[in-house]
Amino acid sequence: MGKVFKKIIVEVALVTTLLGVTACATTTANSRIGNDGDTRRVDNVVWNNQVDSDISAVLAKQVASDEARLIFVRKNDDDPEQTSANIAINNRFQVSLHAGNYTAVNSCVGTNQLSAHATGFKDNDLLAEQKDYQLVGGQTYFFYVDMDENGQGLLNQITTDSALPLLRNKRYQTHQISRVVPNCPAPVIATTPSVTLPPVVEQPAILAEKVTIDLEVLFETDKAVVRPEYYTKIAELADFMAQYPNTIATIEGHTDSRGSDSYNQVLSQHRVNAVKESLISKFDIDAERLSAIGYGETQPRASNDTVEGRQLNRRVVAVVEEGVRH
Repeated sequence: MGKVFKKIIVEVALVTTLLGVTACATTTANSRIGNDGDTRRVDNVVWNNQVDSDISAVLAKQVASDEARLIFVRKNDDDPEQTSANIAINNRFQVSLHAGNYTAVNSCVGTNQLSAHATGFKDNDLLAEQKDYQLVGGQTYFFYVDMDENGQGLLNQITTDSALPLLRNKRYQTHQISRVVPNCPAPVIATTPSVTLPPVVEQPAILAEKVTIDLEVLFETDKAVVRPEYYTKIAELADFMAQYPNTIATIEGHTDSRGSDSYNQVLSQHRVNAVKESLISKFDIDAERLSAIGYGETQPRASNDTVEGRQLNRRVVAVVEEGVRH
């Protein structure tokens, strides 16, 4: 599929280039086209691709009992324009979502078919890679959208806690008209005893982007023992990994420049091993979720010419990311 997608992108780019030459000649005589930042203009028609938006104001609006609110957010990435994600709900087009933007729409309660399919395929298949979700009235649901370089769409439901940090840095996409119309049927008056539906089970929180945490665990010279005053910092990492149960962490260790390169590399490895062991024995983090790498003196963050700088260089950081799910 990747080869087909890339072939389509090449063909679209070639057609655009050829037509662009003709369009320039025609436009010069008949109209004016503007392209300034977010603003697009053809003659007297002006529109914005996306705008700044207060997500708190969007979420403050009440959702009707026969509808559910769906919010789709896409991370910033360097994927080509043809990987814009055509978001569809029940075979109706919502928006071609660009990187770094989000969109919001209401839909009816019950089973909803959601799809994220690359624009570059040019097939208008609004049910491609679709997933079914059961939506409850009056609720807001968040979905994380990602597109790879082959046009493969990834659409996952995420929790409110995972979504809000992502939405703070995103803009609302405005330049396309949604064809999603709730038009929900009138509620049917039950003639039989009501049945209590089982509670909606939230999926585990997904960490959308890699996070680097400075543990601020400092070591005495030539020592690889975690002192008790740093257990609080290690506990913060353990709590974060508990909040995102599918994550893995790489513990990275560094030393100052005193001693030989080989000695410092071994020392830094001993130090990260000590932090790893603390996470396992004192904070119940599964050993399979942890790895430890010592870098020795190769990556200083301060000068090794002062006592303070050397103390800062004897440090440990943790790189946390989503683990590979099978």
